[in-house]
Amino acid sequence: MEHVEDSSSASVNLFSLKMVIQEVKQTLSGVYEITPEAGSAFFLRAAYLSVVGEDRLCVHECFTDEEYADILNAALVYRTEVAAMSYLARAEHCRSALSSKLLKKGLDKHAVESALDYLESVHYLDDGRFAGAWLRTRAIDHVEGRQRLSAELACRGISRMVARNALDDFFATHDEHELCRVALQKCLRQKKTEDKIYASLQRSGFSIKEIRSVLNEQKCTQKC
Repeated sequence: MEHVEDSSSASVNLFSLKMVIQEVKQTLSGVYEITPEAGSAFFLRAAYLSVVGEDRLCVHECFTDEEYADILNAALVYRTEVAAMSYLARAEHCRSALSSKLLKKGLDKHAVESALDYLESVHYLDDGRFAGAWLRTRAIDHVEGRQRLSAELACRGISRMVARNALDDFFATHDEHELCRVALQKCLRQKKTEDKIYASLQRSGFSIKEIRSVLNEQKCTQKC
């Protein structure tokens, strides 16, 4: 994973900067530390520039108001990227949850969207990867069917298509019928009635067809 410079330590006040660059230093691929003639140094990622070309980031270069605004925006988006990476360094996140955390910090909505778009493009942020990891972790302590797991992923902001692909991968190695059978055995140990077994297994996300199948298997086993 690419190391990201933390621009927060520079105590940046972007709006006090002048439009003339005094020094430019490339710190990472596509990331520059800009020192203006007045004000504190700040960082930006060239990919966030939409008006100013990367080749214009030169010493003594002057900028129009529109270009200056573009540079400021790129710096703000990069600052948001740094904040996002601080969360991703600690744990996998889905886009929805990460966006919520950044917005709660008071970061600009447009900057959040732009930063997360970039992080998705370089696969530092990946809802499919998050969904797969979440399903594997969930399976450690829960026995649930596709319907419940699909609903849980939707609650976490995972799109239907991404969730479906993650669930297909998960159930390729986790037999849903066997999971339903395990859940049934737990209900039987708790001495639940058939009606309560149906209700419990449905809440766990198993289909009526699957529930009937494992119940019929259980009845056949008892008769034999």
